[in-house]
Amino acid sequence: MKCQRSHQRYSLITIALLTLCCALPSQAKTESDASQYDLAIVNTSIISPERNEILANSVVLLRAGRIAAIVPKASKYNAANTLDGNGQYLLPGLIDSHVHLYHATGLKPRYTDHFDKLYAAYMQQMPRSYLYHGFTTIIETNADQETNDNFSKIDIRPDLAHCGAGLVLSDGYMASEIPEGQLLKYAPNFLYDHFRDAYLPEGVDPTEHSPHATVANIAASGAICVKLYYEEALWMPGGAPDIKLPSKEILTEVVTEAHALGLTVIMHATSPNGHQMAREIGVDVISHGPWDWLENNYNSATIPESINQSLFATANSKIDIQPTISSLQHTASLFKPDLLVRPELQHVLPAPFIDYLKSDAQIQREIFINIFGHAINDQPSSESVALSITQMIKRYKRMVGILAENGAHLLLGTDTSSGGFGWGNPPGLNGYWEILDWAESGVPLEVIFSAATIDNARAFGLQNEIGSVEVGKKANLLLSQANPLKNLDAYNKITTVILNGKVLPRETLSATSMR
Repeated sequence: MKCQRSHQRYSLITIALLTLCCALPSQAKTESDASQYDLAIVNTSIISPERNEILANSVVLLRAGRIAAIVPKASKYNAANTLDGNGQYLLPGLIDSHVHLYHATGLKPRYTDHFDKLYAAYMQQMPRSYLYHGFTTIIETNADQETNDNFSKIDIRPDLAHCGAGLVLSDGYMASEIPEGQLLKYAPNFLYDHFRDAYLPEGVDPTEHSPHATVANIAASGAICVKLYYEEALWMPGGAPDIKLPSKEILTEVVTEAHALGLTVIMHATSPNGHQMAREIGVDVISHGPWDWLENNYNSATIPESINQSLFATANSKIDIQPTISSLQHTASLFKPDLLVRPELQHVLPAPFIDYLKSDAQIQREIFINIFGHAINDQPSSESVALSITQMIKRYKRMVGILAENGAHLLLGTDTSSGGFGWGNPPGLNGYWEILDWAESGVPLEVIFSAATIDNARAFGLQNEIGSVEVGKKANLLLSQANPLKNLDAYNKITTVILNGKVLPRETLSATSMR
């Protein structure tokens, strides 16, 4: 069974031992051993989510890509190199726990004759863009193995963890997007719901698509998590399509199998019913908030009482939730003409890619209005649909605020880049925008910091490797000119990224440095 998050402090004995080991490294090593640190980080103030106070006047010593020791400034040590923090704050690297590497924001073959060239340029810059904004670890929640393999071959990139391919129900929403008769081709590890008369391709052995078999296949791919879907598609024009939903029994079996293998279970759910199902079957993480419901009036500022109750129930559960305000902002980007001229965009997207978004990609707005306009506004136009979506996002931010006020376990995940209409999910920068949206929603700064670091690590079983500035953990660190517990600018005043012990000046990660 996967352990739930614990907020207990170390025992006094453990703290004493750690303090002794950190403060007196020379007593535990010979003189020759202690002289072999790779890097000493000096003149910083350490801010880490497990600490109650800032740790000043300390030196962080790295060896073989890990934090080998944290010692008082006056300690004797010998390091091959020294990094002077010049009074900056030393932070743990950030974690985005919901990404999709294979999508390039706003790019589709049907919109341009230069898809391959633009896609290649995007994929080359994308890893650096995450690092530019401090994300040293990303978690792909619906993996494409070839994309993962290509990403992993890149020298300078964030650490990558993944959930394998999402567990597609044979007759659910995700399967409805697959060409008829090609389920095995596009979702070879699909889930068969044997508790009802579910669709099963002719000649297929149902035991090969049971929870036991499919979860085992995901684990064998090197995944740390399993992704489920409970998508009612209430947002579709004309109402929800004729798709099936997974039974509670089949989902419970998946959760049991995943937990038996130590895998985190994450469920895509955007409706109150989906959130209720997630709570009942005991998933670990809910992806997205309950922003879709029957007879949803996008123009209304009112949060229905039933939605408030759903928010309270999720907040009071032990389940983590990724609000992913960015998922909605992605669609809203269609109606934000200023977005593509913002100066920060040049650091995360290649110049030709931005030019494409300003030109050929603009046709998406008209297509979106033609398909979804009447479902959003009775008199759809670019202006009226934009106002409706803006109102919906304002309302959703208030919902996120309610989650935070009631103690929900929030995780920073951005859904970068979602594949729908829009271009509002630029890698790395989207994480910063998500943080700003959280703050505007009323999420406290200390909650944001923990959600982007140690809480994300704990939720996915990575807390012994990343998420804080502690001895033994990976040396994935950031130098920032501001304190994230007091100032949101800290997330955009990063000067240096330290990735597995390697020092990367931020400016070298910008797309402008590749030109």
